[in-house]
Amino acid sequence: MAKEHIITGIDIGSRYIYTVVASVSGDTPLPKVIGIGRSRSAGIRKGMIIDPEGASGAIKASVKEAEKASGEAIKEAFISIGGDHIESMPSRGVVAISRADGEITDDDVERVRTAAATVTLPQNREILHNIPKEYIVDKEEGLRDVVGMRGLRLEANTLIVAGSTAHIKNLTRCVNEADVDVDGFVLAPIAAAQAVLSNRQKELGVLCLDIGAGTTNMSVFEEGNLIHANTIPLGGDNITNDLAIGLRINVDVAERIKREYGMALVSEASKGNAIDLSQYDPNEKDTVSRKELIEIMEARLYEIFELVNKELREIGKEAFLPGGVVLTGGCAKIPHIVDMCKMKLRLPVQIGFPRDVDTISASIDDPSYATSLGLIFYGFEEGEYDSMKFSFPNLPKFSNREGGNGRIKRWLRTLLP
Repeated sequence: MAKEHIITGIDIGSRYIYTVVASVSGDTPLPKVIGIGRSRSAGIRKGMIIDPEGASGAIKASVKEAEKASGEAIKEAFISIGGDHIESMPSRGVVAISRADGEITDDDVERVRTAAATVTLPQNREILHNIPKEYIVDKEEGLRDVVGMRGLRLEANTLIVAGSTAHIKNLTRCVNEADVDVDGFVLAPIAAAQAVLSNRQKELGVLCLDIGAGTTNMSVFEEGNLIHANTIPLGGDNITNDLAIGLRINVDVAERIKREYGMALVSEASKGNAIDLSQYDPNEKDTVSRKELIEIMEARLYEIFELVNKELREIGKEAFLPGGVVLTGGCAKIPHIVDMCKMKLRLPVQIGFPRDVDTISASIDDPSYATSLGLIFYGFEEGEYDSMKFSFPNLPKFSNREGGNGRIKRWLRTLLP
């Protein structure tokens, strides 16, 4: 029987922290989820750490629940990272092929990707991912696997994803204080895409849109490559706050009626429905119109999709992604959000459910778990397991070993005092 290995992913969101534990071995073609944990977030706003003590306590609670469910001690994990501090930019590297006979080796590929990562960044920025889009050999473009080819000059067009050094330090400290080492950081929208997108969608051109509580994360793929990633600092909490202000109710009541009565389109609402607020708070004596509630939700969702469309317009992909839009995150479960997204983005839209994973829990078949499961797939691809041969040829290579970071767990300790 092949040796079993454990991979853990921790998705640190603004409302919940999800921890997923999976086992992999040569006997199974896919990771098997053996434990999940969920805790309410604390000390985190729009993907950013605002209270390290509260955040580390919330991470620890999620980890402990996952440890209890899986029966495994969690010592290290892949961590999602997001927030509006993230930026992506194209880069290009060029090297001469080293061998005298012109045959391209793995070392040449490593050198050209390192060259592409040699970009000038402010002192407060760090490279998180250096993702190859294409290789070019002696002006022959659009190549993906160039090892073994022959030529004189090797070029690489890559996408650099960078984040705030201060946030990386803070997030690392919070995870470490929960007694977990950081095995690697993965940009949240990239992780979500790993869990829900098919290779065909990535080839055609697709937007993975993860609408969470504090942020909306987007990643755009075309011809199998990631071409754009960004975070919009709006999400489900903004809808809740709008309801609290517009209906003059407290935030907790607003959140509950949003979940029970909310939807994305007022045109789909039944007329005359009234919501008795005393059922949610004995201090409330009034009723509110469901139509008014939905009107408020529709306005905020409209704004979110307008900002998404603006991003697509800036990269020349507005209404021009044959693979459409795949929605993930907690807000993907809002009734009729697919219909609204279709109208605003003028693209085919579907809800993204995690795929290609074996699990002991039906609860993980939920768009809210897309990012945490994507972290498992990242670790699955990164792992170098003895006697195990796994191949995900169309996954974008965004190894932290490339792009200047090194293995996160080893070097991030040097950032801490």
